[in-house]
Amino acid sequence: MAVRISVLALISVLILGGMFVILRPDSEETSPGKRSFDLEIQDGNMKPEVISVHEDERVTLRVASDSPVEMHIHGYDLEREIEPDKPIEFSFRADITGRFPIEDHDTEEELGFLVVRPR
Repeated sequence: MAVRISVLALISVLILGGMFVILRPDSEETSPGKRSFDLEIQDGNMKPEVISVHEDERVTLRVASDSPVEMHIHGYDLEREIEPDKPIEFSFRADITGRFPIEDHDTEEELGFLVVRPR
Protein backbone atom coordinates (compact mmCIF):
# COMPACT_ATOMS: atom_id res chain seq x y z
CA MET A 1 0.00 0.00 0.00
CA ALA A 2 2.84 2.41 0.86
CA VAL A 3 4.47 1.70 -2.50
CA ARG A 4 1.22 2.48 -4.29
CA ILE A 5 0.89 5.83 -2.49
CA SER A 6 4.52 6.68 -3.30
CA VAL A 7 3.98 5.89 -7.00
CA LEU A 8 0.80 8.00 -7.09
CA ALA A 9 2.61 10.88 -5.37
CA LEU A 10 5.48 10.66 -7.86
CA ILE A 11 3.08 10.64 -10.82
CA SER A 12 1.23 13.66 -9.37
CA VAL A 13 4.48 15.59 -8.98
CA LEU A 14 5.50 14.78 -12.56
CA ILE A 15 2.10 15.86 -13.94
CA LEU A 16 2.11 19.12 -11.95
CA GLY A 17 5.70 19.85 -13.01
CA GLY A 18 4.82 19.25 -16.64
CA MET A 19 1.77 21.52 -16.38
CA PHE A 20 3.91 24.26 -14.85
CA VAL A 21 6.39 24.09 -17.73
CA ILE A 22 3.65 24.05 -20.38
CA LEU A 23 1.35 26.70 -18.87
CA ARG A 24 3.80 29.20 -17.41
CA PRO A 25 3.76 32.66 -19.05
CA ASP A 26 6.50 33.35 -21.57
CA SER A 27 9.15 35.76 -20.38
CA GLU A 28 8.35 38.02 -23.39
CA GLU A 29 4.83 38.51 -22.06
CA THR A 30 5.86 39.32 -18.51
CA SER A 31 8.82 41.63 -19.04
CA PRO A 32 9.12 44.69 -21.25
CA GLY A 33 10.82 44.04 -24.55
CA LYS A 34 12.60 45.95 -27.25
CA ARG A 35 11.03 46.93 -30.56
CA SER A 36 12.79 48.39 -33.59
CA PHE A 37 11.18 50.07 -36.58
CA ASP A 38 12.56 51.24 -39.92
CA LEU A 39 10.57 54.30 -41.01
CA GLU A 40 10.64 56.04 -44.36
CA ILE A 41 9.23 59.50 -44.96
CA GLN A 42 8.54 60.11 -48.64
CA ASP A 43 6.46 62.93 -50.09
CA GLY A 44 5.23 63.81 -46.59
CA ASN A 45 4.02 60.26 -45.81
CA MET A 46 5.52 57.91 -43.23
CA LYS A 47 5.73 54.17 -43.85
CA PRO A 48 4.62 52.34 -41.89
CA GLU A 49 1.98 54.88 -40.93
CA VAL A 50 1.32 53.37 -37.48
CA ILE A 51 3.89 52.17 -34.94
CA SER A 52 2.27 49.92 -32.35
CA VAL A 53 4.03 48.87 -29.12
CA HIS A 54 3.23 47.86 -25.56
CA GLU A 55 3.72 50.05 -22.52
CA ASP A 56 7.26 50.01 -21.09
CA GLU A 57 8.84 48.57 -24.23
CA ARG A 58 12.10 50.11 -25.38
CA VAL A 59 11.47 51.54 -28.86
CA THR A 60 14.16 52.25 -31.43
CA LEU A 61 13.28 54.20 -34.57
CA ARG A 62 15.52 54.29 -37.61
CA VAL A 63 14.20 57.08 -39.84
CA ALA A 64 15.09 58.09 -43.39
CA SER A 65 13.48 60.91 -45.36
CA ASP A 66 13.54 62.17 -48.93
CA SER A 67 13.35 65.80 -47.73
CA PRO A 68 14.24 67.77 -44.58
CA VAL A 69 11.80 66.95 -41.77
CA GLU A 70 11.63 67.90 -38.11
CA MET A 71 9.84 64.82 -36.78
CA HIS A 72 7.84 65.42 -33.59
CA ILE A 73 6.14 62.69 -31.52
CA HIS A 74 3.36 64.29 -29.49
CA GLY A 75 2.87 63.13 -25.91
CA TYR A 76 6.53 62.23 -25.67
CA ASP A 77 7.74 65.63 -26.90
CA LEU A 78 10.49 63.99 -28.93
CA GLU A 79 11.84 66.02 -31.83
CA ARG A 80 14.49 64.96 -34.32
CA GLU A 81 15.71 66.68 -37.45
CA ILE A 82 16.13 64.40 -40.43
CA GLU A 83 18.06 65.38 -43.53
CA PRO A 84 17.75 63.65 -46.89
CA ASP A 85 20.19 60.75 -47.30
CA LYS A 86 21.18 61.02 -43.62
CA PRO A 87 19.07 58.49 -41.70
CA ILE A 88 18.90 58.88 -37.94
CA GLU A 89 18.31 56.45 -35.09
CA PHE A 90 16.94 57.18 -31.64
CA SER A 91 15.40 55.24 -28.76
CA PHE A 92 12.94 55.89 -25.98
CA ARG A 93 10.87 53.96 -23.45
CA ALA A 94 7.15 53.82 -24.28
CA ASP A 95 5.97 54.73 -20.79
CA ILE A 96 2.78 56.66 -21.70
CA THR A 97 -0.18 54.78 -23.17
CA GLY A 98 -2.39 56.19 -25.90
CA ARG A 99 -2.39 57.19 -29.57
CA PHE A 100 0.07 59.95 -30.38
CA PRO A 101 0.40 61.87 -33.65
CA ILE A 102 3.79 62.00 -35.32
CA GLU A 103 4.13 65.18 -37.35
CA ASP A 104 6.50 67.30 -39.35
CA HIS A 105 6.95 70.03 -36.75
CA ASP A 106 7.76 72.67 -39.35
CA THR A 107 4.65 72.15 -41.49
CA GLU A 108 2.44 70.62 -38.75
CA GLU A 109 1.44 67.89 -41.22
CA GLU A 110 0.68 64.50 -39.67
CA LEU A 111 3.06 61.79 -40.82
CA GLY A 112 1.65 58.89 -38.79
CA PHE A 113 0.90 57.66 -35.28
CA LEU A 114 2.53 55.98 -32.31
CA VAL A 115 0.13 53.64 -30.49
CA VAL A 116 1.20 52.48 -27.01
CA ARG A 117 -1.08 49.76 -25.58
CA PRO A 118 -1.24 48.94 -21.87
CA ARG A 119 0.52 45.75 -20.78
